[in-house]
Amino acid sequence: MNIQEYILSGAVESYVLGLASEEERATFESLYTAHPELRAARDHFELVLEKQAFDEAVQPPAELKSRIFSELDVESDRKQTGRTKIKPLTPVRSIWPRYVAAASLILLVASTALNFYFFSRYKDYITRYDALVATQTQMAANSQQLQVKVQDYESVLQLIKDPAMAIVKMSGIPTSPAPASATTVYWDTRSKDVYLLVNSLPVATAGKQYQLWAIVDGKPVDAGVFDIKAGIPLVKMKNIPQAQAFAITLENSGGSPTPTMDAMYVMGKVTG
Repeated sequence: MNIQEYILSGAVESYVLGLASEEERATFESLYTAHPELRAARDHFELVLEKQAFDEAVQPPAELKSRIFSELDVESDRKQTGRTKIKPLTPVRSIWPRYVAAASLILLVASTALNFYFFSRYKDYITRYDALVATQTQMAANSQQLQVKVQDYESVLQLIKDPAMAIVKMSGIPTSPAPASATTVYWDTRSKDVYLLVNSLPVATAGKQYQLWAIVDGKPVDAGVFDIKAGIPLVKMKNIPQAQAFAITLENSGGSPTPTMDAMYVMGKVTG
């Protein structure tokens, strides 16, 4: 049970004013011993009642003093004459029920106002707590993404620095649709794995993909297709056991069994 919601439900006021049922009183008393905030809420409400009782205290009617002294005169006459002088008594109309009703109304209004105030504060705290949790979650996600990027950069750096990695720089050929294009192939001379670094290539049009070719004994061998994506542009291609050169063409999505020569963008020879 959420103790703050229980306090705001008006259970404290019902218990103190004697309006709670037996079951509600039993529930209150069982929670009372286990929750200091419930005890504090009860003490606070009783203090409010006590202060309000003093503030709303009714002074006795001014004629009460005269009536008391009049009664004392009757008693004096009785002692002197041996008889009691009977005076008609004016019926006194009790005003206490009206004050009880007024006090109950005031307490009801005060309780409603306090409940609304505490509930508003509670909703405000919940809203701020949810916003804080969302911010922390987003920060954790951003931190995780940054860690992944750092790890990717470190992996790329290790590949590039590996002395067993043959570096094949490919630049735009004279007939290239984009002569300023440039890419780099990193070819592991031990495992024969091929990695492609896109330095500069135009974004492929819809329905098109770039395709890497290995030139083996004068014949083109498919080394895989790729897309240009944001982030680290190092793409692992197909394993190529041997090659004298590499080239890139723009083909239909999914690649082509043979290169389209007039769509060749870059080419570079393997040295060493």
